[in-house]
Amino acid sequence: LVFVGGKDCSIYVYSVNDTSLDKINTLTGVHLQPVYALSLSNDGTKLASADVRDICVWNVSESGSCNTIIGKGRWCFHSQKVNVLTWSSDGSILASGGNDDSIFLWSLKKPSTRVQYAFAHRDGITDMMFLNGVDGLILASVGNDGCVNKWDVTDDVMKKFG
Repeated sequence: LVFVGGKDCSIYVYSVNDTSLDKINTLTGVHLQPVYALSLSNDGTKLASADVRDICVWNVSESGSCNTIIGKGRWCFHSQKVNVLTWSSDGSILASGGNDDSIFLWSLKKPSTRVQYAFAHRDGITDMMFLNGVDGLILASVGNDGCVNKWDVTDDVMKKFG
């Protein structure tokens, strides 16, 4: 499956065939602003989407149908456009980064709780990923400031999410 966010605030779901993409689903009315970031969990069962401030999470089936886990208005603490979303390797933690210079960590186990790293990069975060094959939970981030930062978020995740 391929997921595409639209300026029309929708998410388009395509199946991949040998030589073509076939649209199989459209998620409409899910965001109030254009969709700027999407991230599929490593096991392919959860999709995260983000607009200017809202982050939503969906259960994804093999057929391309999606059911809301976290809807708009629940994870809405960024103050500017969300540029990037990334899942931890086990799919338990979602990280979001935006033009507000902040990185947030989210957990489906405790959806009303979050971890914030304010002023993570000057002029916004452009990309992030959780590093595999290292001890602990390590997040790498890149920003418009030209810096690459490595964050050991293990203790914060344990304290906030258990």
